[in-house]
Formats: sequence, structure tokens, C-alpha cells
Amino acid sequence: MAGVAVVVSAQFWSAVPMAGAIALVAWGTVLNVSQRRELLILAALIYTPLGILAVMSEVDLAMDASLAWAVLAGLDAAAAITLLYHLACRTGDLLARG
Repeated sequence: MAGVAVVVSAQFWSAVPMAGAIALVAWGTVLNVSQRRELLILAALIYTPLGILAVMSEVDLAMDASLAWAVLAGLDAAAAITLLYHLACRTGDLLARG
């Protein structure tokens, strides 16, 4: 719910970093569909490119922003990368178990 709230607020305020929020939404989705292999694969196929694009966009935005914004966006991108990495490991484990 926190991820969805941040993504919705980013629609109204462009200064809200949302790569971490997308990673949180991906975690919630995987937790909800982890029992069904087909849905788990579908979630991975959807959130992998979405997460990569969100992080790339945020890093690109941070490179052209002020120092304070760059630090905030960089921390959010780092958190998103960490969450998505651990999510990929967990998804791989779930798929390997069958």
C-alpha cells in the first residue's frame, strides 16, 4: 500500500521519487502471487523492465538536478535496486522449488 500511495502522489507532484515505490509494489505483487507459478512468471516479466526503466529514469533525472535532489533520487534508486535484486533472488528460489 505504501508503494501505491507514493506512485499515486507522484502523479500530482513531480518531485516525488518513485523507483523505490515501484519496487515495493513489485514485492507486494510477488508476495500475493507466489503460490501460482504462471502469475509469478508474469509478474517477473512485467516488473523487471518497469523497475529497470524507473531506476534509469531516476538516475538520469538526478544527474541534471540540484545536489539535494540528486542525493534523494540516488538514495531512492539505490533502495529500488536493492529491493529488486532481492526480489529477483526470491523469485528465482520460488521458481526453482516448483
